[in-house]
Amino acid sequence: MTTDIHNQTNHLHQVLILGFDDVLLMDVAGPAQVFGSTNKVLGRKAYEITTISEDGSDFVTDTGLTLHSDRSFDAMNVVQDVIIPGGPGVDQRLEDTSLQRFLVNLEPQIDRLVSICSGSLLTASAGLLEGRKATTHWERTELAANRFPNVDWHMDEIFTQDGKFHCSAGVTTGIDLALSLVEADHGRRVALAVAREMVVFMQRQGGQSQYSAPLRAQSTTSKRLTDLYSRIEADPTASWSVKDMAKVAGTTERTLHRDFKREFSQSPSDFVEERRLAIARTYLEHSRKPIKEIATLSGFVTDQKMRRNFMKRLGVLPTQYRSRFGEHSLPITQLSRQL
Repeated sequence: MTTDIHNQTNHLHQVLILGFDDVLLMDVAGPAQVFGSTNKVLGRKAYEITTISEDGSDFVTDTGLTLHSDRSFDAMNVVQDVIIPGGPGVDQRLEDTSLQRFLVNLEPQIDRLVSICSGSLLTASAGLLEGRKATTHWERTELAANRFPNVDWHMDEIFTQDGKFHCSAGVTTGIDLALSLVEADHGRRVALAVAREMVVFMQRQGGQSQYSAPLRAQSTTSKRLTDLYSRIEADPTASWSVKDMAKVAGTTERTLHRDFKREFSQSPSDFVEERRLAIARTYLEHSRKPIKEIATLSGFVTDQKMRRNFMKRLGVLPTQYRSRFGEHSLPITQLSRQL
């Protein structure tokens, strides 16, 4: 979500977070921390966070930690934003008519309904995502498609928006989504300051596959691919031709190609190219290093080759990418004094 840097408001947002047993702790804590850190950056209360459960009872998260509930479904006050987290407890509540009725009655009264991770399935179970663009965790793809076929699922996006309905793909992408809401409310400088305060990326770009592929590489059942991936990550500037990779993996080029297709649905060369692209993007977002130096550090060797890769995969030049997503805001200490 891109907004003007001066799009700021003094309006106090009442944020309500749904709680239930076996909710994923990070789905609650991640967005809550973003809004809490925004209050710190601004030096005033911009977001007031409350929790709710069906009967007002405290709820136990998936970690075993118990969180306090401020109110029950019957004690609802006016709120602007509602957060629907996910977690293991979602599966037991897909047929919860009380929760579905609560969400249906609440929807016309709120500005934003924000579903985190598998929380999108709860929102969908209430019929609120019918015909709407949405996403959820990639592991829930089959369940989402089979159970809610009328939802316009975009499973390779880390978060989506369709009117007042916002969805994030996974646990930490709930932080990405919350940052996008802060940007919409208070401008990009504030959102960047919050990301810096939390030491997180400011709205990672790309699809779920961009982030799930490295995770799969680290957890693949093939030790030779795991070892190879570690070598590539440790030294992205090496040549990493298919011949070189096959030698490190102790296999033939043909077998390596087949293994990569099976594990990652892409060729070894494409895999290396995407990893180098990810490294280059990180430098562009979080440093002021020259383009030529970034091309060298990320393994592209020449800035021309890096430019071709950016255009091919992202449709923008590295300079355009930095202009749009780079951290050009003031240091947080200066920013806090000026807002």
